[in-house]
Amino acid sequence: MKNKNKFLIEGKLVKFRNPSKDDAKGIWSEWFNNLDNLVMLGRVPLPNTPEQQIAYMIESQDNADRVIFIVCLKSSSKAIGVVSLSNINRYHQSAQTGLLIGEKKHRNYKIALETMSLLTEFALVKMNLNRCDASALKINPQSYLLNEFLGWRKVGEKKQSHYHNGIFVDTILYEILRKNWLKSNKRPNL
Repeated sequence: MKNKNKFLIEGKLVKFRNPSKDDAKGIWSEWFNNLDNLVMLGRVPLPNTPEQQIAYMIESQDNADRVIFIVCLKSSSKAIGVVSLSNINRYHQSAQTGLLIGEKKHRNYKIALETMSLLTEFALVKMNLNRCDASALKINPQSYLLNEFLGWRKVGEKKQSHYHNGIFVDTILYEILRKNWLKSNKRPNL
């Protein structure tokens, strides 16, 4: 019998669960082999095999400085993306966020907003971190406008940080503190 409580975080539109080997062999590996996805993440477009994705998943599960969730539609449990907290520093109570809605047809503002809101809530409330950082390429306004809408504070730019289509592009850096998030009206109703 399958565990009906395998979803760790649930919102109105999406829910998070731990990744599985099936994810790594299938959709998760496919998302990270999609050039459009990689470009918006600022990643180098290198092939990613299912075996590499499985190894990454296992290493991440054994690593205290990274948390990864598969993002699923609440209505159907279909996997549509992945979120992460990396560089988790328990002493300084901080982490770096990551978000990819890998299924293009589900890449919309409502889903992205709830997904990032749930991840922020998990990091700053459930994990009791004090701050989170995020970054977005300047050529990806969907990403940085999402951070701004949720009340993240722009803290700077890294000039010419990523090479894209023959030119260097800037990265915008954001942060949010727990004390500000706790006062925010953008928090999810869990």
